[in-house]
Amino acid sequence: MEWIDLKTVYTIVHILGVALGAGGAYVSDVLFLSSIKDEVISKVELRFLKIGSAFVWAGLILLVLSGIALFSTNPDGYLDSSKFLIKMFIVLVIFINGLIFHFTHLPRIGRHADHHLPSSDEFNRKEKILIASGVVSVTSWTFALILGALRAIPLDFTTALVAYIVFELVVVSIALVVSKRLI
Repeated sequence: MEWIDLKTVYTIVHILGVALGAGGAYVSDVLFLSSIKDEVISKVELRFLKIGSAFVWAGLILLVLSGIALFSTNPDGYLDSSKFLIKMFIVLVIFINGLIFHFTHLPRIGRHADHHLPSSDEFNRKEKILIASGVVSVTSWTFALILGALRAIPLDFTTALVAYIVFELVVVSIALVVSKRLI
């Protein structure tokens, strides 16, 4: 077809992956924060968190597969792009954070479903890690979304990496301070 090429198809799938992943992350975090207001996460709320997690994974899979396809269209160009390299680092952070959420946080939340969260020593000990993980998820998906929309960035990879890490440290620190007032 003259009106569409493979790169456009890969780009559409890539955008869909970001939309699903970021949307799942945003909804899951908002749902978690609204769920803990009463200091109990119900089994229904847990089920919705799992659905949100499934959207994140579906988005991430689409993002990675379409990203590989896009990369194959111009490997040298992508490898010379600091925007591409920092985005790949951020996607790696999203993936690792997703593994932690899926295999650590969700089971822990599940063990405490329908129970008073502040009564749990385990939940209290891990609360800061859970908050940090949520912040890293939302901010990283947001960075991936923004980077995907930009044609280029005016930074080399190292400067972008340092900026991203410093940003994450600052935002996680603020979230931990603010969460003491919210939770």
